[in-house]
Amino acid sequence: KLYTLFNAGKIKTLPQHEVNPGLDKSSRENYLYFTLPPSINFQRSSPAMWKTALGTFEDSKTKYIFLPEEVVKSSRKRIQFDLMKHKLALQRNKHTDIWIAISMVMHKLFKDDPRELLKMGKWDVLKVQELIRAKQIPYLQGPKMSNYWLYILSHYTDARFTNMQEISIIPDTHVLQSSVKLGLTDQTTSPLVVAKLWKELLAGSGIYPVDMHPVLWNWSRNNFSPNVSD
Repeated sequence: KLYTLFNAGKIKTLPQHEVNPGLDKSSRENYLYFTLPPSINFQRSSPAMWKTALGTFEDSKTKYIFLPEEVVKSSRKRIQFDLMKHKLALQRNKHTDIWIAISMVMHKLFKDDPRELLKMGKWDVLKVQELIRAKQIPYLQGPKMSNYWLYILSHYTDARFTNMQEISIIPDTHVLQSSVKLGLTDQTTSPLVVAKLWKELLAGSGIYPVDMHPVLWNWSRNNFSPNVSD
């Protein structure tokens, strides 16, 4: 099975994908680092995005954009320029607007700290997702992004969520392709249907849907090697 092969190191992985500055996992800064960049990690190379995020963070002139309290005091023009300096923002206007919108919400509602949102949701995946929708937090409230964000936090912060099984698999290109390769879906199957299918497939297995994401992502990247067909 792919999950077993992955855990045995039989599926090649990138040495570092979500490269980061190695902040204290429990710190506000670390939670912000793994909240803002994921919000613009769509329709682009994920490894490349994380490299640009690190470059932006390590640049003393652009590091401020990871702090909502600084973003809200800065002009849109400056933020846009600094997001694009290291190519963290690829879509000039859309990525800038997303970054500012989430920073504004964090500043106004959650004391510039994503942990406040998670505390309000009692670190429960279902309650946090309900809260995100109730507060209409831009971009994070979408089904794909809310799951991706919580997945990232569960891996790169000290967050310990309950109801982890409710974080769906992230139906990105690699997961969709792997699902087709396994004969579970076809090219016309929608991402939401794919996510639902994996949830049903893994029910009772002890494997969370989100834990299958890196397995399928890397398997697809490696041209579906090793071959698992009988």
